[in-house]
Amino acid sequence: MSELRYTLISDGSSDKILLNIIKWLLDDLFPRLPVLGTYADLRNLTKPPRIGDAKNRILCAQEYYPFDILFYHRDAETIDTQIITQRIQEVKKEVSEELQNLTVCIVPIKMMETWLLIDKEAIKKAAGNRNSNTTFELPSFQRLERTQSPKEWLHETLRKVSGKKNRNLKNFNVHEAVHLVGEYIEDYSPLRNLSAFVQFEEDVKQAINYFSSKSLTTGKQ
Repeated sequence: MSELRYTLISDGSSDKILLNIIKWLLDDLFPRLPVLGTYADLRNLTKPPRIGDAKNRILCAQEYYPFDILFYHRDAETIDTQIITQRIQEVKKEVSEELQNLTVCIVPIKMMETWLLIDKEAIKKAAGNRNSNTTFELPSFQRLERTQSPKEWLHETLRKVSGKKNRNLKNFNVHEAVHLVGEYIEDYSPLRNLSAFVQFEEDVKQAINYFSSKSLTTGKQ
């Protein structure tokens, strides 16, 4: 198979971090498959589709960010894991028949930041204090998907680990630090302990296998 192109659509631009996780998983599952990922930043379009308008956001991504596989992110916004199926159905009902098997939904419980609370060293580096002796804890994998405020937990942890005080702490760019956490995590395999990631990984396998079989049928190399 030639290089596989994939595009990520997300609820917000901060969720672009998910590209790191997608790339890690594809490399782990299909190490010989060359891939090229793109984030569909639709904000600068003349008439950008609103957040939640899956149908038009996908149509715009097809036009401006062409892909072989589409990744569509929706936060669960709850710790109820049954919402994963509902969120997937909400997106899939807006997807054309042609793309049904080529669209992978990403539905972290409760939100994207949950998937970043797995690596203390990455958090230290992202906070700009890799030698920090600050004691801090992350949720256990058994509790991670039951964490009510993963974003606040990550933000507060980054601020604490940075060691900054007063004005320096006020000027600390926590949003940039969150992006760096995603870049510094080298091994996302611990996420395989989470129900949302298990579903995501299975859907990735099915989409890639479908695309591979389709490519062979159509003669695409």
